[in-house]
Amino acid sequence: MNASGTLNGWKQSLSAFWNERNRREQNLLAAAVVVIVLGLVYVLLIDPALTGRRDLEHKLPALRQQAAQLQTMAREAAALGDKATAPPPALTSESLSASLTGKGLTPQNVALSGDLAKIQLKGASFSNLVDWLQTAQQSLRLSVSDAVIDAQPQTDIVNADLTLRRQTAESGQ
Repeated sequence: MNASGTLNGWKQSLSAFWNERNRREQNLLAAAVVVIVLGLVYVLLIDPALTGRRDLEHKLPALRQQAAQLQTMAREAAALGDKATAPPPALTSESLSASLTGKGLTPQNVALSGDLAKIQLKGASFSNLVDWLQTAQQSLRLSVSDAVIDAQPQTDIVNADLTLRRQTAESGQ
């Protein structure tokens, strides 16, 4: 059977059912159908909209406050980004020697030439050297440009020739 045949069958049985009822029963059935349709419209369409609106009314002030805080933090971040970073401390052979000595390293030679520093170490602790290089990168803004490190027979002892370059804001290093 096709769809139109099924539909016609339903129409006929509904018509027969309706015609068997008296006027009073027909009015009661029509009223019941209207009540059921209105109930479904309320439950499926109106109630979810009212509930969502009520929830949003409660959440909206908090969301506005969060948006204001976010805008304030964005302005602060932009202001901090615009500030120039503090210049690194002056680089001298004495300051390099003192910083090396502070890490237990004794330099054989320290030479400065512009933004370059050349350091020679003999019999130095490799772990102390690595610690000092990390500190020099952070505090003195020095990066290793060239390094020749020779391991010695003793554990953790090396001879090192280092060439360090001063990082500048213009170079982005």
